[in-house]
Amino acid sequence: MMAWAMVRHRFASFAGTFVAIMLGVAVVAGTTTLYLSSRPQPPERYRASPVMVQAPSVGTNDFGEPEIRSWTATELTEISARLRQDPRITGVIPDPFFYVQRQGADDDGTATLAGHGWSSAALGGYHLTGGRPPQRPGEVVTGTGGPPGSTVAVLTAAGPESWTITGTTDGPGYYVTDTDALGRASGVRVIGLTVDGDHRSVTDAAQSLIGAFGTVRAGPDRAALEPVSVTRIRWIGAQLLIAMVTLGAFATVFVVASTCALTAGQRQRELGLLRAAGATPGQVRRLMYAETAPIAVLAGLLGAPLGAGVAPLLAGPMVDLGLEPPGFAATWQPAAVGGAVLVGLVVALAGAGVAARRASRVAPLAALRDAAAEIRPMTRTRWALGLLSAAAGAALLAAMPTMATQSKTTAGMGAAMLLLTAAALLAPVAIGPLVRFATGPWRGSATAMVVREGTLTGVRRVASTAAPVLLTVGMTVLLTGMVATIEQASGIDATADIPAATVLAPDGTPGLGDAAVRTQPGTARLDTRVLIQRGSTGTGEYAAGVAGAPVTLTPEAAERLGASTGEAITLRWADGEVSTVAVRKIDADADAPVVLPRELVRRHDPDALTRMVMLSGDPQPAAGARALSARDYVQEQIDEEGQLVDLFLWVLIALTAGYTAIAVSNTLLMATAARRPEFRALRLAGAGIGQVLRVTTSEALLSAGVGALLGGAVGALSLTGVRAAVEDELGQDVALVIPWGAALGVTALCAVLAVTATALPVLRRPALAR
Repeated sequence: MMAWAMVRHRFASFAGTFVAIMLGVAVVAGTTTLYLSSRPQPPERYRASPVMVQAPSVGTNDFGEPEIRSWTATELTEISARLRQDPRITGVIPDPFFYVQRQGADDDGTATLAGHGWSSAALGGYHLTGGRPPQRPGEVVTGTGGPPGSTVAVLTAAGPESWTITGTTDGPGYYVTDTDALGRASGVRVIGLTVDGDHRSVTDAAQSLIGAFGTVRAGPDRAALEPVSVTRIRWIGAQLLIAMVTLGAFATVFVVASTCALTAGQRQRELGLLRAAGATPGQVRRLMYAETAPIAVLAGLLGAPLGAGVAPLLAGPMVDLGLEPPGFAATWQPAAVGGAVLVGLVVALAGAGVAARRASRVAPLAALRDAAAEIRPMTRTRWALGLLSAAAGAALLAAMPTMATQSKTTAGMGAAMLLLTAAALLAPVAIGPLVRFATGPWRGSATAMVVREGTLTGVRRVASTAAPVLLTVGMTVLLTGMVATIEQASGIDATADIPAATVLAPDGTPGLGDAAVRTQPGTARLDTRVLIQRGSTGTGEYAAGVAGAPVTLTPEAAERLGASTGEAITLRWADGEVSTVAVRKIDADADAPVVLPRELVRRHDPDALTRMVMLSGDPQPAAGARALSARDYVQEQIDEEGQLVDLFLWVLIALTAGYTAIAVSNTLLMATAARRPEFRALRLAGAGIGQVLRVTTSEALLSAGVGALLGGAVGALSLTGVRAAVEDELGQDVALVIPWGAALGVTALCAVLAVTATALPVLRRPALAR
């Protein structure tokens, strides 16, 4: 009862805690809703086929995903015959898919999966809505493109083609004859079954019939059939969501801890009175927890529905940004809402823990103290931790020149974190000189004198306000500067790897078809993936088909495979066929981990596309292709990859800045409210309300400025270590990019919030105006 009464009568003191928890719970609820909605799903094109057969797995790739091989034509025939032995299986339908895209339309990420055989339309429950099925090559059924009898111009791995539309369907994609689809696809890895009977018993019977030739999947287990390209997109989105949840929880703990610590400091006399009245340290701790718990529950009950309600609005932008596959939608997830409320409560109690222990140590004699000055701005523990962090950060920066190249960037980041921590801990030491320097030019001003003495008297208060600004500005400078510096250096390095001055690149397509490549003067690489057999398992490797090239491995691939020059390796191609080739060369500058003759790759992978052509002459016009300089091509690749990095970066910075805003606003709001007697004394001494506002505004700007200055200095110092690492790795000079715009923007935001937070308590108290 006492705790709830204190919360009701001092709710303003808990406003920062309430907002921080509500925001944290909203972030957790929203991101968890998106994450749970983004779990792998059975592909839509298999919705009418409850039982599916997947080709065998021969190992796992670098992402821990199974490496699924294709069936050979002989295996496919044998498996189909075995499955038809069960009278309950009414249809055995292979699903070969291939790249097809309408000319003039940009790829939305689905073109590589858009082509199918007509029989597979039944797996999705799609039907003819007009016309007839395709019967010969060059005929197609599609839901887009025109009425039966018209033609549609498309791009395929072979090049531009004109198909006759023989029918229309209610499903997405392009459907050609089954034979044509088999000839265009990179093998068959999935067979759909239509069944008449109990799905579970049919599943068990089908698995017995095919044995080791594949895995039978039914119901939700069909999610394993989701294409790898789609799963990778989900994985990228999941990383951002996990980072947001982690940062949200951490920042909530930080804000709650700082708020509770400030509250405990302002309530020294009250807590001392409780101790003098007989309250034990345990009772004081339980009081702090009891005050935080109802705030956390109330904030959670408001924040969780808010986050879950916003999640569906973010689904579209996430698809547009490539963080989720096309068709993704956020659905209601009760576990996300309930879990977020529980997380908010646990996190809030964890944040209150440090303050609760400190409050329990308040002596009964504290009830008799009424001094505003801080006797010890720096405790021994704070000194020790600050100096140790500074020494460790400086040591890492000093040792970077002697470290291995691959360790330097990590060391630079570690040094930055240690130095930022040291700056936050040692901020009270720097505040005095900085305040005296900043107020020096106005030494004769009464306002400047009050500001100077007020900040020097309340060093801890200023440090608590400056710390979140310091960390935010420092991290903003470091992260944005590091990304910009590395991107600039990567562009220089990648351009040097492309000997051609001009390249032919895809234009709104996932790659170049053979027709576009065939007429170009220069060298092209056909991208595919092969499984290199070792006993009963295989290792997936990215391979490039280059005209006239010998079989070549990079040193890393050769080490993984245990292969050497002259040794034979066994390849399982995209179409499932197996052959043996001899390694002719090991080259660190090879175009891919495995380089193979182009004609051999094309024979086994009719759906492979060319990433680019390094031109040695004038480019020839081709559909879905464009010519550009090597530098522009590299920059586009960097920009494409950098978009995701920048997105991650700015989302995390925005979250950090948001929590910093809460911390700064709450700290100053509470601190200014607690200083009402001081401001009333100023008014009685003759100061006008405008002068009081100038004092509070100046103090707020000083706090934000000190934090921004220290944070920017540490961030810039750490960036020099990162640049040194990049220069050593590339063997050339790299310009240091300081993100002035981002740093000034974050600083300005913190300054505006600080000024507002200090002005509100002054303007809301009529007593101060008299």
